[in-house]
Amino acid sequence: MGNYMVDLNALTRANADRWSRAKLTREAEFTRPAKVAVANKGRYLAIARQAGMPDIAWVFIAVSHYRESSQDFSKSLAQGDPWNRESTHVPKERGPFKSFEDAAVDALVKCSPYAARLKDWSIGGMLTNLERFNGTGYANRGLPSAYVWSGTDQYKRANSLPMAFSTRIRLMLSSESPV
Repeated sequence: MGNYMVDLNALTRANADRWSRAKLTREAEFTRPAKVAVANKGRYLAIARQAGMPDIAWVFIAVSHYRESSQDFSKSLAQGDPWNRESTHVPKERGPFKSFEDAAVDALVKCSPYAARLKDWSIGGMLTNLERFNGTGYANRGLPSAYVWSGTDQYKRANSLPMAFSTRIRLMLSSESPV
């Protein structure tokens, strides 16, 4: 596959459209992680604020934390390596840090795709930034990303679950869900 730039505006529109049509296929798997995320909302909000991000970014941070390190606060948001040692996975040679929060701010502010710079916090913008966090290889091929859409009817294979997890968090925050 050749290297070329993804039209991020088109990807944002496509992700917003997919979001409007998406149906969860494995909702029950997300109850526990969504509860953990909501229980740690204050921690994620503090990270968002320290990184200069709007409060809604806590959802992005929670989903990224789930995806990159299975909500393990001893691991970095950037790639799941321990934050108290220099990272060995991309982004490499980050750290060591004093805390999960310091490592998370570093990942959001100083590492590609520089999530703290995101200006579009619509659902399409947030989903596009999640996709950029993992890479746009699927978008390069015009396909829904497994990283974003697994666990929904928008993606049929793979085992990554952040979009459905994000959906569950949003449902929990609304009066639509008894969880």
